[in-house]
Amino acid sequence: MFGTELQVGVAYALLAGALWGVAPLMLKRALKQTNVSTATLVQQHVSVVLLVGLAAYYGEFVPIDFTGRAFWSFFLAGAVGASFGKVFYYKGIDKVGASKATSVKNGSPFLTALLAVVFLGEQVSGLLVGGLTLIVIGIAVLTHTKDSGARVVDRFRYFLFPIIAALCFAVNPIFKKIGLSDSHLPILGTLITQSTALLFMFLFARPLGLQIEWQRVPAKALILCALSGITEGLGSLFTFYALLHGPAAVLSPIWRISPLVTFALAHFTLKGIEVVTFRDGVAASLIVAGVFVLSRG
Repeated sequence: MFGTELQVGVAYALLAGALWGVAPLMLKRALKQTNVSTATLVQQHVSVVLLVGLAAYYGEFVPIDFTGRAFWSFFLAGAVGASFGKVFYYKGIDKVGASKATSVKNGSPFLTALLAVVFLGEQVSGLLVGGLTLIVIGIAVLTHTKDSGARVVDRFRYFLFPIIAALCFAVNPIFKKIGLSDSHLPILGTLITQSTALLFMFLFARPLGLQIEWQRVPAKALILCALSGITEGLGSLFTFYALLHGPAAVLSPIWRISPLVTFALAHFTLKGIEVVTFRDGVAASLIVAGVFVLSRG
């Protein structure tokens, strides 16, 4: 059984996973009326504004040591996961769909667990192998789903987007945990991470495939992108709170319940936009089962 402290961390991790499962559904609907670049930038701006307000309200605006390990850990978390990982993830949503992209992206905890052992000294049992096997099988099921008229080579190329996102997101919790061990300021840490992500989106717009230009966004799409930004920002914040109460190797897999949330709601919220099959549900279940096996290790 989990101890009381870890139970709090698990609750935050579950809440983060639920929020992250809802966000791609709103983004996918918004992409019917706008493009990936616009949706990504609107969503990221909303997340940063939300976190600025929360940091001010809870008094976490403190002098930042720009030479300290905490700042640079949060900075790297934003550069790797919240910017490069997020853009590749959104491109995956656009190319292969919200449910598939979310499931592939959530194969990242096995690498997080390995990195936590190496860099944080956390303990992971032999269940890592079982969890990894389930994750790999789940991804294989997803990538072999047949779409009429789609060439296999194109499907594999499109799935590279969420796969790269998974690699970026795997490193993210490690940097967060290192930063929190020095600062214990979750809101400020989240704000630095998300602000760094926004900065990198502007600095590396062309390599990331983002188009930085003024575009009129339909009101409905704007609202959906804003709501997605709020859920993404809060989801990220709750991962910081989770890591204050437990190890990354255990909690990172738990907040990856988002594929099941996305799959469960996609049938009702994405009618006419995305087809979600029973096979997709099986694949998502396998991946989530894998990460929960990891969490028990």
